Amino acid sequence: MNLRDIVRWGQSRGPAATLMLFFAIGLPACQTSPAVPYVAPPPAPAARQGVPVKEIVADLDRLLQALEESAPIRVAVIRYTTPSGLSRTFGRYLSLKVGEGLSRTPGVVLIDPGQVYEALHQMGIEQGLLDTRMLLVVGEKVGAQVLVVGTYTDLGSTIDVESRILTVPAGKQEGNVSRVLPKTPAILSLIKVGP
Repeated sequence: MNLRDIVRWGQSRGPAATLMLFFAIGLPACQTSPAVPYVAPPPAPAARQGVPVKEIVADLDRLLQALEESAPIRVAVIRYTTPSGLSRTFGRYLSLKVGEGLSRTPGVVLIDPGQVYEALHQMGIEQGLLDTRMLLVVGEKVGAQVLVVGTYTDLGSTIDVESRILTVPAGKQEGNVSRVLPKTPAILSLIKVGP
């Protein structure tokens, strides 16, 4: 069938039939390369679940044991913030989990997080930068000998968590530890939640 026969056939059947015939004849000629077979991607590593704070707690425990207090040490864990000082859901959750871990440490008496929150609330510290002097006042109000304060920084695929131990009322920094956490689905969902 030559081009003249196609045109005559199309005139007898209508413009839509002519168009369909051109596509049927020309479409196979459009393929420029051979088809590439599908190769499945390699299996992804198993996703970690939860927020892994055991290493952070172990580091803080080591620092607290180095204080060599004779009586049990009364510890208040202040909510973790972003570097700009915002206290978000992940920071509050992180402080609760760190406190929970420290409460299992012999020689550590954890001050109830509700008391710490109430003292912060009474001082009008709901959001924003947590000033060290104000935190020491909060520590004194709740009867803490030591404060655990910290920040977390989103580094893309990981989260850098920095924790510090401050004595009350002097505000002397007794230690500083840093851990990098993988950005698990649990951490992602906590970070995405608003203040």
